[in-house]
Amino acid sequence: MEIIVKAPASCGELIEGSIAGTPFLVTAPISVYATATVSDAFTGMQGLGTKAQEAVRRALALVEKDALPWGIRLESPVPQGKGMASSSADITACAYAAARAFGRELTARELMDIAIAIEPSDGIAFEGLSHVSHTTGELFGQYRNVPLIGISIFDVGGEVDTISYYQSKSAGGNQDDEYRRLLDTVDKAFHTADYRQEILLGQAATASARLNQVHLPKEGLDEFIALAKGKGALGVNVAHSGTVVGVLWESALPAGDIARRTEQIAQEFAGRYRYMQTVRLISGGVVCEIRS
Repeated sequence: MEIIVKAPASCGELIEGSIAGTPFLVTAPISVYATATVSDAFTGMQGLGTKAQEAVRRALALVEKDALPWGIRLESPVPQGKGMASSSADITACAYAAARAFGRELTARELMDIAIAIEPSDGIAFEGLSHVSHTTGELFGQYRNVPLIGISIFDVGGEVDTISYYQSKSAGGNQDDEYRRLLDTVDKAFHTADYRQEILLGQAATASARLNQVHLPKEGLDEFIALAKGKGALGVNVAHSGTVVGVLWESALPAGDIARRTEQIAQEFAGRYRYMQTVRLISGGVVCEIRS
């Protein structure tokens, strides 16, 4: 018996902020995954950090089991402390796999509740792009038919501890109206066809990145945005509580063109932002495979 569960990482968020004191984000899941495997071919917990182990314990409690009689292994290429949902992906994959081993398919909300009991979560357990509170787990909306926007991920350097960041996050003044406008733009995007949808998403993400400068500034961000747009990018998004910046490319742009333009950006911003990898925006949610 082998149960393999994949949960996506993220490149920060498309939008993150608060309205009327309620924190929220719009997810940006990407084509990079944490993978949890439950198997009777090995024993114990392999590769699970403290948070992933806690997720397994909470999942077992939810399905009213005392222990996992099989082995569970976690593998993840997602760097920690960068705002790429490394912990959320680990927690989601491990919790789902542990419960599924007993025949129970956890819902996205159950997975989100497990995650936020451990730390603020990116909401990658929900399918599509989700408008969700990363502190309470409340789902405000979901957007399907996610465009496969290309994302070239850059790192500004350092690490951010998610829990400490949210405990110390400055108010930054009342930005409610700005965030309402950005959510309206995202909503319009998913009522718009073709390339115009991607333009609107790029605009919303870039505006949110700029608004976040009052909370967690990224040095040289405006200059980087101008450079990316000069290369034909839709805009940028950021990890609002992390260190990565994503350059957003229209989904129809050939991979070779994205690679060439990304290399140009990396060369022109060398020594300031470090290029990491190029991925695609995808739908959130877990993927489960069962092998007998």
